[in-house]
Amino acid sequence: MHPRGILTSGGVAVIVSTTVSALLSSVVFHSQEVNAFSSSVRRPAHQRLGGSSLFVFTSPSGDGKDASGFMSSVAEKIGQVDESRIAFPEYDSGEVTRMFSALEYSKSEQGVRAMHSSGSVLGAASLVGGTMVGAGILALPQATAPAGFLPSTVAMGVGWVYMTMSGLLIAELCINRLAQSGKPGQGMLDLYEETLGASWGKVGSLAYFFLHYALMVAYIAQGGANVGLALTNLGLPVGEIPEIGPVLFATVCCFGLYTASPSMTEKVNNLLVLMLGSAFVGIVGMGATTVDTASLISMSNQHPENVAGAFPIIFLSLVYQNIVPTVVNQLEGDRGKITQAILIGTSIPTLMFLAWNAVVLGNVQGADLSNIDPVSLLQGVQGANPLLGTLLTTFSSLAVVTSLIGFVYGLLDALTDVLDLPREGRSYEEWKAPLFGLVFVPPLVLALSDPGIFFTALDYGGAFGVSTLFLVLPPFMVWGQRYGDSSEPLATRPMVPFGKLTLGSMWKAAGTLILEQGAEKLGVFDRIHDIFSS
Repeated sequence: MHPRGILTSGGVAVIVSTTVSALLSSVVFHSQEVNAFSSSVRRPAHQRLGGSSLFVFTSPSGDGKDASGFMSSVAEKIGQVDESRIAFPEYDSGEVTRMFSALEYSKSEQGVRAMHSSGSVLGAASLVGGTMVGAGILALPQATAPAGFLPSTVAMGVGWVYMTMSGLLIAELCINRLAQSGKPGQGMLDLYEETLGASWGKVGSLAYFFLHYALMVAYIAQGGANVGLALTNLGLPVGEIPEIGPVLFATVCCFGLYTASPSMTEKVNNLLVLMLGSAFVGIVGMGATTVDTASLISMSNQHPENVAGAFPIIFLSLVYQNIVPTVVNQLEGDRGKITQAILIGTSIPTLMFLAWNAVVLGNVQGADLSNIDPVSLLQGVQGANPLLGTLLTTFSSLAVVTSLIGFVYGLLDALTDVLDLPREGRSYEEWKAPLFGLVFVPPLVLALSDPGIFFTALDYGGAFGVSTLFLVLPPFMVWGQRYGDSSEPLATRPMVPFGKLTLGSMWKAAGTLILEQGAEKLGVFDRIHDIFSS
């Protein structure tokens, strides 16, 4: 195998085995520390090391090999939150389940009435799931086809584990920050800046904008392609002009969101989501009848050495973390409900993605996918089922629009925060047009520069934006919050088990992905291959 193949396979091994390596390296490192600080007298020795506390207990004989002392020391180094730091014992014990109570006011003939307005687990899970099901699903078959269905299914499972842990870590940060500040309703950018400080908070802000603009580029490019295809099918020659589709799609979306009220936008979006779900059911139901199952799971079509390249799109498809602060507020900081909502809300879309991948890849087995992605193949005349192609085009368009709506409002909120502008009122209306211009014009220009930029934009967004924003920064922030300042009060114990081992494995996996993808996109692997093959 040539050097590039070796490096690529190694990247796969590091990504998949990063949790195991973190466990082994952490246990060895911590056991060495325990032996180094052992003494002949049974006494607690407290040492500050990297912001964490180390308590060593040795046996009277002085051999330092007391099993219970060793295990307690290892457990301490793995990470424990001292009980004295828990600010609200009633909340920790479950006697009080929520951090605050949301009230809803209603007017009647008897006067103003205040009622407790508690969010539901089902509603919060639906919000999580609805955020996950976006345009990223369209790129999954193209990203996973080189690896095959079975390796990509395993990769999806790994991605689900990491992204679910990421959401729970962000929820933990939100709950603790809520208790410290007493302010519900904080967003992701506020969380990054207040937890990391001004300097490192800018890293989070840059990653946030990079991800959102990369996805806006992808959505406008794909939406424009769908508009162009629709115009061509209607017999209009303008559909064959590459620039017409993106310009028309961006203009209609921008004008519609600019003029529509928030309530109208919500109603339209709910209708589009209902249509999206119906189209998905139709695709799976109809496509399942023509899947070539034997070829789909044939070992000759499985190439696990190629699975590393699929992780950026997999992680991107599983993004939902930007609405975790909203979920925490809706469920009033109820730790148990928040955990249920995230687990349920991420599991159902992941199963949907697996079914989608099976149907799309199972219907293009044996086809040449070197110059066309599987979804486009089924959308075109090459597809074996014309009605399936129509449903795919409908689903693609709806997925792009529903995803775009959420990211437009996400960018508007972020821009108003950065520019210190109000989010409503007369002053906001004066800045509304320039803000919409900042949201739509830059991604439209990039989409026009390369009509096929959809997959590339998603790939870069997943490799660098998602990895930094949701896989590197959350465990980094939680590490500092749990094990940094031991005098800082906390509202909740860790919501993700195994302490520093879990946190370390997350940023090791994300760091490996960023380095591997950066090297590949910079052509490092190609240069090494040329050197060794010359």
